[in-house]
Amino acid sequence: KARIAAAYAKFQGEYLGSAMADKGLVAFAVCMDDGELAELVRAYMLDNPLRRAQLEALLRALRANGRDRALQVLLGVARRHKMAGIQATAAALVREIASERGWSDEELADRTVPTAGFDADGLLHLSYGEREFLGRLNSTMTISLTDADGRFRKTLPAPRKTEDRERVAEAKADLATARKELRAVLSAQTRRLYEAMCAGRTWTPARWRELLAAHPIARHLVTRLVWMIDSQPDGGSGWRGVPGTGAPDSSTAHSRVFRPTEDGELLGVDDIALDLPDHAVIRLAHAMLLTDAEVTSWRDHLADYEVEPLFDQFSARAPDVTAGQTKIRDGEGLLIDARELRRAAEARGYARSSNIYRYSTFLKDFPDMGLRSVIDFAGAYVPEDEMTTTGALSLCRGRREVPLDRVPPVLLAECYADYRAVTTATTVADAAADADAEAAP
Repeated sequence: KARIAAAYAKFQGEYLGSAMADKGLVAFAVCMDDGELAELVRAYMLDNPLRRAQLEALLRALRANGRDRALQVLLGVARRHKMAGIQATAAALVREIASERGWSDEELADRTVPTAGFDADGLLHLSYGEREFLGRLNSTMTISLTDADGRFRKTLPAPRKTEDRERVAEAKADLATARKELRAVLSAQTRRLYEAMCAGRTWTPARWRELLAAHPIARHLVTRLVWMIDSQPDGGSGWRGVPGTGAPDSSTAHSRVFRPTEDGELLGVDDIALDLPDHAVIRLAHAMLLTDAEVTSWRDHLADYEVEPLFDQFSARAPDVTAGQTKIRDGEGLLIDARELRRAAEARGYARSSNIYRYSTFLKDFPDMGLRSVIDFAGAYVPEDEMTTTGALSLCRGRREVPLDRVPPVLLAECYADYRAVTTATTVADAAADADAEAAP
């Protein structure tokens, strides 16, 4: 019965024709609340991933709306979408908006991060008229509620007889919206910060404070990462790898490494607060940019302060590669369950190539650098109920493989860590060993 119901629902949801001739009606949606428009577009894209003409019309509606939550959806499509044409359209619209506002694409993304209703004081103010309740981000990155006396509440209370029920309903709706938007913001910004680390992106102290450290949500992510003050005024652009990335090599000298605290201090590994020189530039730290002793000290520091890192900055190491080498093959030739291989790849942020029935690559895009990490294998038919063998790792720009000695060291280290995690997920040898262990008395 469940399968019949699902099949019927799918059939009922299929479009019999196209309303593209009437796409001008979408103009009426342009001035709606940006959060509502963003949710509607996300839902449509999820349910109709291959309707290119309709998706392009909706992207233009997001661009015309121009407010933060709408633009974040547009930026997300521009960074990654299964259809190259849709991604290109979104990227072109993003460039238009950034140019109009005098910003780079990345600065546009920084300046339009939604606040999910949180004010500059870091609080979500929910008013019943007579009473006000406050929402705060807690250590689990969810919203905790307190009343005016500071007492914690699991939920907002029912209205009193003297309170306006419509206003109470509005406050409850605001809280529900904030919780939903918060999850989307945290996911998107975590991914952006990770990609910024891989790309070696830098900020001036003024922009880092304004766009990250002072943002009511982003600042909670910033405090769970380790940062570097680059002593070079050009941002360490001495790296000679992929043009335009601005990522230095591991020999670049850095003057200080720090962790921002919740109260705004910049704490060194020795627990001494640092000052940000106005002429410096800031970037995310990584094991490829630190000595082994520094990595050990920072791991101990984070453990001592019970800081849960937003993502691992200190484990990945780049392999030795020769000039002109385009593939890494040390995980090649392992027999593995295709379904387990896919699950391991998806857990590391990879998506299978878009072939409908059979595919042989997993892909992870780094749009800031125009690079794509590619893990190949012998191939599998959907739904992957077969064995296959692992393949090689490469990084591509478009269809061309990039020599690995020309890839930013941090990016190469992270992609290699992905490759090793994916190819060693569950091999046949592992499975056999597990089976023997279970069968042993």
